[in-house]
Amino acid sequence: MAISMFQGGYSLRFSERFVAAYNRIEREMTKRAKLDRYVGFAQLVRRLARTDSTIAQFADELFEYGELRNAIVHDAFEPGRLIAEPHPDVVERMEHIAEVLERPPLVIPEFERKVYTVRSQDSILDVMGLIRQLGYTQFPVYDQDGKFAGLLTDRCLARWLTFELDKVRENSLEEITVAHVTVYDKTKGRNVTFLPKKATVFDAYNEFECRMGIDGPRLEAILITERGKKDEPLLGIITPWDIFRLRSLMG
Repeated sequence: MAISMFQGGYSLRFSERFVAAYNRIEREMTKRAKLDRYVGFAQLVRRLARTDSTIAQFADELFEYGELRNAIVHDAFEPGRLIAEPHPDVVERMEHIAEVLERPPLVIPEFERKVYTVRSQDSILDVMGLIRQLGYTQFPVYDQDGKFAGLLTDRCLARWLTFELDKVRENSLEEITVAHVTVYDKTKGRNVTFLPKKATVFDAYNEFECRMGIDGPRLEAILITERGKKDEPLLGIITPWDIFRLRSLMG
């Protein structure tokens, strides 16, 4: 019989570890669902996956593992008797999911960093200098009153240059402000969203996923603040370049 983790002088079988992880997941889902009555494992998964991005990420696996648990635990004749041993990889995956659900990685501190911003009245020449210096292509824009006014991107710059090339040749770039350029932002601010610092990396990934393959502008940046409000200081930023890192954090 396969054995594994050693606890208190007793070596737990893979089946026991699997059931323990299953129970941890079921407890966590029950807590998230905030129900006052019993709901089965599969129904919990189905219900939560509609609104909970973390559960949605693991839903297919959880459905399969729910069926496996029923096969392992033989309730018909001897309650609690374990009649099969799951593969070690399955057990480790189940334990990983339990760990992630209990302590999901959050966008802060994972994506906490200095966010470089620009003002509407700034010279676009200075902003271009920042682009060369930092290599960034997304800059949150704030107006003279300090209110969020949108996102300046390389797409917007390219569109402005395409339609204003003659004026650019005739005038000094120092006289052209960020506000002049963002007039050519066709997204009207719909290419950015805000998340609170307690949002999970699953929430962030879901924001990008939901904007793929639908009409409208693609998501170019997620801005992170204390409560996900536009009028709060920026704590971090997530861009499409971070998609692979998000995936790795999600496991």
